[in-house]
Amino acid sequence: MANANNETPCCIGDRLEYGSVGRELKVGGVDMYLATPKTPTKKGIVVYIDVLGWQLPNTRYMVDMIANNGYVAILPDAFQGAEPWSPDRNIHVHRSAFLEWRKTKDPNKIHTVADAAVGYLQQECGVEQLGCVGFCWGGRAVHACLVDRKDFNCGVAFYGIAHKDDEKLGLLNAPGLFIFGENDPIIPLDQVETLKTELKKSCKVDYHVTVYDGMPHGFAHRKKAENDKDAAAIDGARLEMLKWLEKYM
Repeated sequence: MANANNETPCCIGDRLEYGSVGRELKVGGVDMYLATPKTPTKKGIVVYIDVLGWQLPNTRYMVDMIANNGYVAILPDAFQGAEPWSPDRNIHVHRSAFLEWRKTKDPNKIHTVADAAVGYLQQECGVEQLGCVGFCWGGRAVHACLVDRKDFNCGVAFYGIAHKDDEKLGLLNAPGLFIFGENDPIIPLDQVETLKTELKKSCKVDYHVTVYDGMPHGFAHRKKAENDKDAAAIDGARLEMLKWLEKYM
């Protein structure tokens, strides 16, 4: 997700050829993808999409991974039926179109969709403990949930961050893990440093910020491991996510 200081949107990266193991359903008019663990649990995770939408195989792969590690995981269509950004549209050719498209996709307004997902997990799946995970645009949605809500035990934001001038940047209500790539042109390191400063100044709960050396935007869910360094970063970020969820749920 592009931010206010860098208007270049993220690209697809490597699209996984992945069929997924969960099922689609509709909750309160919102399409969702649900994956469940083999063993019953009262722990649930709401996963937030990137700009490429709720049907992207890469994101569903992450949902299934979370479920396979013992959580009921649900991925709502946060755009509520609106078209996601198409990976087939060249971002340089269609730059102005992307910026226009993005105006109606505010991650700070995630709460109606979050309410629907949370309600389903609690009422239909018996979930009592909640976490949230998001990628890119969804990382910003996680940040918004940790700041504005009190129903999540914790959250993990992959390469997503609220605007650096947001006065609530460091005011988390639940423990937050923020994961970035060192070579991310969408979120340059100065913004990551601003986040660290605000968290240190204002945050009253646990938090952690990790920057993976040499990694681009989207590396944890949209990059194929081309060498040992890639593999270590991708696996490391995913494991860090799982350990954070385990620690606080």
